[in-house]
Amino acid sequence: MKYKQTGTNSWTIEVQENGKTKELFIEFPPEALDQVGWDLGDTLIWEELDHGAWQITKKENNNEKKIDS
Repeated sequence: MKYKQTGTNSWTIEVQENGKTKELFIEFPPEALDQVGWDLGDTLIWEELDHGAWQITKKENNNEKKIDS
């Protein structure tokens, strides 16, 4: 894993490349996953912000049924 903790609640994580497929990926440090409450298998939403940074949030599971009235 290629990451560095830069503060109490901040990390720098290197984007890696799969040598065979050329697919890009990142590996989150376990401590970072614990901080944000993410688990293996969670769906994450990537959003590019106006100033060029990226925000990653966990997709909430909406299994509630809507009832038409």
